[in-house]
Amino acid sequence: MTDKVFKGVVVPTVTPLTPDEKVDTKSLRRLINYLIDAGVHGIWAAGTTGEFAALEDEQRLIAIETTVEEVNGRVPVIGNVSGVATKVAVNLARALAETGLDGVAATPPYYYNHDQGELIDHFRAISAAASQPLWIYNFPAMTKLTMEPATIATLAADGTVVGMKDSSGAGEALAELVVLCEQDHIEMYRFIGSIYRTTTTRRVGAHGVIPGGSNLAAASLSKAWEAGEAGDETTAVEHLSKAIATQKISKLAKAGGRNAASASGVKSALKIMGIIDYDTVTSPMRSLTEEEKAYIPGILREVGLLN
Repeated sequence: MTDKVFKGVVVPTVTPLTPDEKVDTKSLRRLINYLIDAGVHGIWAAGTTGEFAALEDEQRLIAIETTVEEVNGRVPVIGNVSGVATKVAVNLARALAETGLDGVAATPPYYYNHDQGELIDHFRAISAAASQPLWIYNFPAMTKLTMEPATIATLAADGTVVGMKDSSGAGEALAELVVLCEQDHIEMYRFIGSIYRTTTTRRVGAHGVIPGGSNLAAASLSKAWEAGEAGDETTAVEHLSKAIATQKISKLAKAGGRNAASASGVKSALKIMGIIDYDTVTSPMRSLTEEEKAYIPGILREVGLLN
């Protein structure tokens, strides 16, 4: 285990982009400070919410390096080095060796099918090359591959990984992993990629959440998690309800894919709030139309995010 403490609401940041799809570092720095001022407990850089798979490697590295520099040790930062093959992830991890990251994360390699033995080899190779502790990013909907609980427990037991973000939505698999860790006295961080588990993470054996919606509702979610930990259910539900209300923004798109609807909605809202300069998303993702964006100010005012 790392000596860094990971807990609570870790935000998988969007990656602000200029109109030519380069990282808008000035906007990214403002976003980082907005999140930290809101009380978040950590940052997850260049993940799915950050459109990493559609960014050039150079731009992904810029996003992660800028994040670490701006955070400047105020909260832990984990950088996503996922790639379609082991060597891709290894090279990205090596490129980030001197950045001061508190951890690196990787999905299983995507496109080709792999068995659990190959996934073990994949993560062991990344861990051997990385200068920072390694996290598993389990997201079967995106990678076509599922990290089985026994595989995760094996990697945690031998020190290959220190934590996991589980975006599988498979509650029974997480429960199985928790039991395996308890039975074999395996220490590892377990985070869930869901906004709806924010107030109940401890009950399901997790240490916190890493939900995309936290880019907008950072303060509400942070307070909701803290209230949940303190056993103050009334306050927890009050803040969580505000955070959930912001999810309406991700459902405004009348066309395009689900990921585009979410990314373009969050970025358009952050632009309206004055945090980022552009609401550019990576092509071929569809941006919101002006008609669709017109609904955002009302939603933001409803939850107190816009005067």
